[in-house]
Amino acid sequence: MTIKSSDEAELLARLQSQFGDMNVNVFLNGCPNNDTTEDDDSESSIEEPTPEELQAWQEAQFARGEMRLQTKEILDDAATARRRRLRSEKEEDKDWERVPAAPELDGTSIFFPSNADGMDLAAGVHPLLQKLVNFDPEVLGTHWRCLYSSSGGDGVSFRNLIDKIRAYSGSTMLLFGGVPSATRCLGDTNNSKQVSLGFFTFDTWTESEDMFGSDDECFLFALDYESNDVKVFPSRLRGNAAKKGTKKYMYCNPSSGAARSGKTDGSCHGVGFGGTPSRPRLHITESLEECRALSYDALFEDGDLMLGKGSESLNYFDVNEIEVWAVGGDFDEQLAAQAKQKEIELATLEHARQVDKRQLLEHIENGFAWKSYNKPGLFGHRDSR
Repeated sequence: MTIKSSDEAELLARLQSQFGDMNVNVFLNGCPNNDTTEDDDSESSIEEPTPEELQAWQEAQFARGEMRLQTKEILDDAATARRRRLRSEKEEDKDWERVPAAPELDGTSIFFPSNADGMDLAAGVHPLLQKLVNFDPEVLGTHWRCLYSSSGGDGVSFRNLIDKIRAYSGSTMLLFGGVPSATRCLGDTNNSKQVSLGFFTFDTWTESEDMFGSDDECFLFALDYESNDVKVFPSRLRGNAAKKGTKKYMYCNPSSGAARSGKTDGSCHGVGFGGTPSRPRLHITESLEECRALSYDALFEDGDLMLGKGSESLNYFDVNEIEVWAVGGDFDEQLAAQAKQKEIELATLEHARQVDKRQLLEHIENGFAWKSYNKPGLFGHRDSR
């Protein structure tokens, strides 16, 4: 069956609008272009596609679009997210076993030195680091890149710490080293009791007066150099699919941050993990002194983060070492996205400041500044002339 050129052009136009990502003329094996003019009585050499052929074509194009979307989602995923998805699929297989994986650190770490005395470093990985990785090898047994190191030139600075982690959307490992707080010690100060603890998360860091970060696979941990062991305190909802994402685990509220709204509800300043804004399980203060590590809260499993070294200081400690590591790969993309987000936040803040100044000048010019009850404003004398 054949159709006239006007009918054919109408059909082609309708198909081209529906499948704009491909040339319909090519699909129809050299069908004349819509713009070609012919006599109304002339017939096309191309037969009209049957309803079955048209439906098959549409289904093929739909499947092609679905495949494109899936490919884009996979490429957009962080490397850690892909591994987590694969792991969840493997966990359905009862025969699957976790295999230890060695991490690759892009730099040196004061917490996991490569020249530790009396330790077997034949594999090239510090034993404590390997034990930490074994808790989640699919994610942690990958590439690590140092974002912040107090001993590597960044200094022991809360402001620098916040600047390095804010708006970073990849997974991060934070490590804090310190000693029992001298101002809180009930007895003699003993600075030889070094404590090392930390936190791992998949969530993006943001400044907020409220808790955030709902990924239940985050965890707290403590490094025990005396027994050469790692104590991990996972979230209570880890592996609980029914309540997944119902809790918030992180807290980042600098006193000079952009999130300040003047709330006076007892929230702490600094960075917190677990607990509540007024009483975090692990609280890192802005001064990095009198930080506190509690032994229990409602979000993470119970346990002493200071491993008994905080009994005389009421679990307060002063931070003297900090490291932050990005984990899992895709670092360049994540850092570029972080820089872009910071630019947006800075532009938004600058715009808000300009608006505030403009509104203040308008108020002054309109005589509203310092106006009280029925008394005239600052420029009220102009109206009385």
